Parts: sequence; C-alpha cells; structure tokens
Amino acid sequence: MSLICNRSFFEYWDEAPHDWQRLLQAKADLGDTVITIPILWGVHETSLGIRDFSKQSKLRIEKLLAVAQSVGLSVRVVLGFPAHPLTFPSWAIDEGQREIIPQTVWEDEPPYFSSVSLPSPKAPRLKEGFYSFFEEVGSILSLYVAPGGPISEVHVSLLPLLFSQSISGESGYSKCLEKRYPDIKVFNKRFQTNYNNLNAVATKAGAKLIESKRPWLFAYDYRWSRFRLAEEYLTDLLALKTTEGFKNLIQASLKMKNVNAQENKKAAVCFESTLIQCDESSGISPFMAEGVLSKSSIQAFQWASIITESLKDTVVDFIPLPILSGDSSQNYSVMTVISGKYLSLSGANYLIEQLKNGSLLFFPFGVPQFDENLESHQLFNGGGRSLVSLGGADWFKISKEKGAIYLSSQTILTSSPDWIKNWTRNFGDLAEVVLNG
Repeated sequence: MSLICNRSFFEYWDEAPHDWQRLLQAKADLGDTVITIPILWGVHETSLGIRDFSKQSKLRIEKLLAVAQSVGLSVRVVLGFPAHPLTFPSWAIDEGQREIIPQTVWEDEPPYFSSVSLPSPKAPRLKEGFYSFFEEVGSILSLYVAPGGPISEVHVSLLPLLFSQSISGESGYSKCLEKRYPDIKVFNKRFQTNYNNLNAVATKAGAKLIESKRPWLFAYDYRWSRFRLAEEYLTDLLALKTTEGFKNLIQASLKMKNVNAQENKKAAVCFESTLIQCDESSGISPFMAEGVLSKSSIQAFQWASIITESLKDTVVDFIPLPILSGDSSQNYSVMTVISGKYLSLSGANYLIEQLKNGSLLFFPFGVPQFDENLESHQLFNGGGRSLVSLGGADWFKISKEKGAIYLSSQTILTSSPDWIKNWTRNFGDLAEVVLNG
C-alpha cells in the first residue's frame, strides 16, 4: 500500500500518457490548485545506473510538467524515500545494510508492534546511486521551476532515516552519540555505566543495557542521533550539482508533524512523545529499538492510543510535544500536558511560547522534573500559587507570562487506562467551560 496515495497525488507511471491531460484537468475542475507528483527512484531506474526519463512515454517527466502547467496546476514534487513500493529500485532491495522502521509508517496499517526492514539510503552503493539519480532528475526539474514553470516546491522525504530504529554500528548511531557526548564521563554519569567509549553502546546488548537504566533518555538520544544523520544526508543532497533555483525549492520533513491537528480547534492534549512515533500519515506506533519493545514504550503507546480514541468527535486535538525542535507552531487557548518526569527542552520551549500567547496549561500528573541533560526544569519556578476551582475540581494556579499553569491539587495514585480515559473526557468538558468563559 502507498502512503502517498490520495486525491492530490498523481502517479503518472500508472496512467496512459494520452490520459494525463484529462485526468489533471479533472483535478483542476474539482478545485485543486496544487498537484503532488512523486518522482520515484524505483520507477525510473530498473538497472543500476540505467535511468529513463523520456524513452518510455509514461516516464516523460517534461511532458507531464507541461501538461500540469497547461491546466493551471502548480506542482509539488516529491523526491527521496517516501512510503511507496517503488521508492527503491529493484537492484537495491537485497542490499545488506538495512533500516528497521515501524510497519505502520511504511504500510499505513497495523500491527502496531511490527517492523519492516528497508534498504538503507546510507549504504555506500545506494547512496552513490541515489545521489546520481538526484542530480539527473534535478537537472530536468530545474527547467520547470516557478515562476516560469509549474514547480513550486520540491519535497525530499527521508522517512527511512527519520523513523529508523536500527542500532548497529553501520547505522552511524555511535558516531552521533560521540557528538552529543564528547566526554564519555558525561555519558557514564547519566546512564550509570562505565564504558571506555561509545562503540559498545551501538550494539543490541549495549542498547538493551542503557535502555533498561534510563528508557526515556535512551530514546531521546537515539532520536537525536537519527535526526542528525538525516540532516547530514540532506546537507549532502544540497551540495550536489543542481541549480540554485531548484535547491531553493527543496524542503524536507526533518520535523515530526501533528497527528491530527485541526486549525479550528482551540484546545489540545499535549503528549510527551519521545517513547512513541507520531506521523501525520500513519498515526501512532511505539518506539522500538532494533524492533524490540520496552515496557516504557508500550505504556506510552497505550496512553496515546487511549487519548486519541477518546478525543474523536471532540473540540480537543492530540498534539505530540516537540522533542528536538519547535516543530509545532499551532497555538491553543487551553492545553493539558501528559508527561512523566522528563520533558525535552524543545518541548518546554513550546509550552513557554504557549504561555506567552496566553494559554492555560493543565498538568494532571504534576510537572516534569528533568530535561534531556538530566537538569532540573526551570519552567515552573516562581509565581505565586492560588487555589481555584474549575470543572468541579480544585487546582493550584500559577500565573506565567500572559497565561497560567494549573496543577492538580490531588496526588494521582494511578495511571490506569480507565483513569486516562476519564481524564481525557473530563478535560474535554473542562476545555469547553474555559473556552466559553
């Protein structure tokens, strides 16, 4: 199944070229102004280094772009490695170096606790092959960029890198860890280990050990590392020989997007998402290093699943908190924050921005205590407390910036599924009360 199949996508290789004009005109008649066209490596390269962009009529990219422009459609091109059976050429399927990613991300369907193994874009032969493909297709597309041509955006999908959960040495994990921990003493102090270097950490046994000690921090470090690997890959692509006009249109989703954010909603449940995978296409799956589940990731996944199910047909969004960067720009008037004792600095900065905009933040579990450096959060310090009653419950209110933080006046002794479900439903009622004054 293709994750990128919807009305706005046009898979030209599956259509007769003489039908392109009619099909694209139909999309324009339905009100579409932008058409997304995936140009997949596996479609155009059937043998190593042998590519076709014009010989077969159904692969004539230039004709396709001319047709799109003739019917008044702007074109968003997708390159890279989106979730599609034809993303990789057939010769690459059996490459030894692999990336393990959640099955839901690649196939858009359960089971949520399963993984798939894909060829690694970082494998030397694949990397060289794709870079060559990228340069060639870039030279063609550069002739059709706006304003003279129809191409308004070039999106590069790095999905296998961003969602990879491979730990092995060839994954580059240990080298990235060395950037985060230049001093091995800092790593050992945080994980209570006594490693001489980080090479031993990038093994299944090493990963299992440090995950058992600090599961949240282990997940954060791994996600930090794979983000850096994807960032390096994108930097290499931008350094290839293509025109500046083409490069200026390139965008890449290095940031995770909200699962189901709706612009008309004013309330949200913010979930600390380090131990789950959140993607706007495939939804939620647990973080699984080397495809292995931990107790912490299972619990986080269960909570997130219960919350999203409970929020259906309500005025409340589900928002995964930013982990590595401020990748959620939407503002909400009322928010509840579901977090354990850890919250990344990026997540905290997002909440601070919400407070500056006047948001009311509810913390039913209490406030997170530590960031990714195991340092105490300063977000909740200062400000006088007052006891207020909202939604039939008492809260300690702390005024912050233009907004306020509300802490539960009662100690939560349970985090059972029923409690989570009840709180989510109650928060929906509370949000409506607050929003209606």
